[in-house]
Parts: sequence; structure tokens; C-alpha cells
Amino acid sequence: MNKSSSELEDTEQLLKRADPDALRSFLLSEMEQRADLRNRFKAVFGKKGEGRSLNDYKAEAESLYDDVEDHGYVPYGEDIDFSSLSDLAELYIQKGDFLEAAKIHQALSEVIAEKMDNVDDSDGNYGGEFTDSLDAFTDCIFKAGLDADGRRPYIKYLFDKYLRGDPDYFQSDYREALDKLCREELDWQYWKELLEPHMPGEIPSDKDWWHHHCAIELISMKLDLHLKLGEKDDFYGLIERYYRTSDALCLRYARLLLADKAKAKAQDVAEEGVAIFEDHLTKELRDFLSGIYKDSDPKKYRDTLQSLFLQSGDWQYYGPLKKASKPEEWQERLGKLRSHFAENRSTDWSGRSKLIDIYLKEKMYDQALIEVLAKRSLSTLRQYQNDLAFRYPEQYFNVYRELIIPFADKDMGRKHYQEVVSYLKRMKSIEGYEGSVSEIVGRLRVEHRRKPAFIDEMKEL
Repeated sequence: MNKSSSELEDTEQLLKRADPDALRSFLLSEMEQRADLRNRFKAVFGKKGEGRSLNDYKAEAESLYDDVEDHGYVPYGEDIDFSSLSDLAELYIQKGDFLEAAKIHQALSEVIAEKMDNVDDSDGNYGGEFTDSLDAFTDCIFKAGLDADGRRPYIKYLFDKYLRGDPDYFQSDYREALDKLCREELDWQYWKELLEPHMPGEIPSDKDWWHHHCAIELISMKLDLHLKLGEKDDFYGLIERYYRTSDALCLRYARLLLADKAKAKAQDVAEEGVAIFEDHLTKELRDFLSGIYKDSDPKKYRDTLQSLFLQSGDWQYYGPLKKASKPEEWQERLGKLRSHFAENRSTDWSGRSKLIDIYLKEKMYDQALIEVLAKRSLSTLRQYQNDLAFRYPEQYFNVYRELIIPFADKDMGRKHYQEVVSYLKRMKSIEGYEGSVSEIVGRLRVEHRRKPAFIDEMKEL
């Protein structure tokens, strides 16, 4: 038996022997001094509905900030422990008092939202706590088993919070909570009634991004409600009015038309969207159209795949484009791809070049080597070593050798020395050049003999 179990048994025996009046007096004294104990006692032994007010819970939540605030601000890394309240809510849940538990989570979510301007939430901790609290609030309301009339105040509460958008980055959380709470026709009808007075007329220009975004979100919300309520004609009437104001609405309209077997109209809507929206907003519309064109218009299908690859650089379009093109046509299209990426020599997140990767896919290894060597970059050499070094070992190693000595000399510190050694290891892996790497390492040891950290790192070589 461990110590904690033994102590628990001893405590249990003490409780059995304790005088009831003395025990009552002791508990009252302890609860007078410790509000947390008093609150937990009431949660376990009190009657349903005899909890505290929302403002009381909010005051307790606000007090948790006092210990970590520095002149009214919570600095990065100071994470507040909200478990005293969430654990209290769990006691009410265990008792079946879901509305009291909901009140606690409501208080937590409100305080966290109100305090967001006063915390450094770089790691997203407080945003996560808010989401968890709002999710728990919605769960408790649902588990309370309220009828449609009983759910109405909570639907209105969430909708009002959504409209205020304070802070605006929690707006999507309130929207998700509404979706979670509203599960039947009466809920959706009430939600739609709340929404109606706030529907936009003319949509603000997308240059006024925030107001444009809010208007589109309200339209999207009403569209969702039309579909939930089976009001397909109303859905089409609303989206027909607004689809030219938003690429997302345009795509949604086209997709539903296609699902409803109106393929020609879906194509017209998507093509109109491609024509009126800026290129960077049309990728999904073009992707949608490629699916329509594949069987109905092979030329447009290939043109669209080419546009998608040029626009996004996404390889999912490259293979189908090549497969759908005849050899002569492919060479022409390949030339356009090469020209485009030669002019736009960007790299992806991993440092890979689209033009070099095209050369490798097409087995144009000489051109790939020229591009790699022209970059005069150790990181580029490392990136493409497995593709090219075994084919062109001498050229590859010579450029490595030209670059490694100046790179080793340009900085100090163990992290830099480790990077130098990693390049030397890559050089050493080129077959036939182990001896040349040993000469370079010997030179570096001599030239950097007063840098013990560098000498230490080179022991691996």
C-alpha cells in the first residue's frame, strides 16, 4: 500500500470517529476562509439552479489574471490556470446541472474575450482556452435538453456575440457554436429571423476589406439557413443577386448548379467568375472548370490545367496536362512553362526551384545542372545533390569546393560550424572525392586552429 492510500484510509477512519457537530464547525470555518472549497461544496450538495450569478463567475475569472498581470498586461509565457472554474463546472455536470455549468463556461469565455487585448497570445494559448470554453458552453446547453423555446435565449446570445465580433478573430467560433446548437427547423427559423434585419443591401467594395468580408459572411450564413430549411428557390434567388461580388459565392453557386444537373449554367457562372475576379482569386474556379472541360472540351481542359500550374505551381496539374497533350503540343506547352518559370525564379518553402524541378521531371539533366550551378549556392547544391551529383560528380564537387571555404570564413559560432560540417559531409558522399574533402578539412583545421568549437565539430570528419 502506498503512502497516499494509507493516508486516505486514516482520514476515512478519522471521519467515522469525528463528532458531527465538531466536523460541521470545522467545515464551516474552512469554507469561510476558502471560497474555492465553499463553491465546490455547494456544487456537490446544493440543489439544481441554486448556483451563483454570471457576474460572480466573471469576477472570479477576472481575479485569476491578477497574479500574472504586469501593469495590467499578461506577458508572453504567463499562462493562467483556469482549472478552478472548469473543474467546478465539471462538478455541476456530474450532478446533471448543465445550465449552471454552462454559466461558468460562458463567464470564462466572456472574460477571456474581454481580456485578449491585454495578453500576449503569440502561442495561441488564450485563443485555445476561449474556444474550449465556448465549446463546453454549447455542449452544456445541448445536454440540458431544452426545448426550442428554451434554446432561443442562447441562440440569440451567440448570434449577438457573432455580430459584435469583439474581438473579430473569435467570430468564426461563435458561428460554429451556432451551427452546433441549432439542430432542428425551429432553431434555424429563429436564427433566420435574427439575421434578417442585418442583411446587407449593396456590398461594400473589396477595397474596404473588413466590411466586404462581413457582408459576404452574412450572405453565406443566410444561404446556409436556406439550405438547412430546404428553401432551394430562396437560396438561388439570393446567390444569383450576389455571386459576382465574391469568388467564394461564385464557386458555391457553380458547385450547387452542377450538383442540381445544371451543368451549362454552372460552366457559365464559373467562367464569368474567372473573367471578373483577379487571377489570384480564381484558382478554385479554374479547378472546378477543369472538371467540366475534361469530358466536354479537351482543348479548354488542357489550357485550364496549364493556367492552374502557372498560377499555383502545384504539381497535381502537371502530370494530367502532360498526359492530355500530344507530343508536339506538349513540347510547345513545356516551352511556355520553362519561359514562365525562368522569368519567375522563385523557390518553394523547401528551397526547391520550379524550373529545375521541371528539368528533372523531363530528364533534361544538363539544363538542370546549369541552373543549379548558376545559383552559386551551397543550399541549392545540397537540395539537388541526390538528383545530379552522381551524374556530374566533377562539376558538382568543384562548385562545392569553390563555395565552402568562403562560407566557412564568413561567420562564427557553433551553429555555423555545424552547418559547415554538414556541407563537408555532403561533399564527402560524392564518390571519388573523399581525399579531396580530407585536404579541405586539413586546410580548415589549420586556418581555424584558434576556434576550438570548429575544431571540435570537425572531429566527425
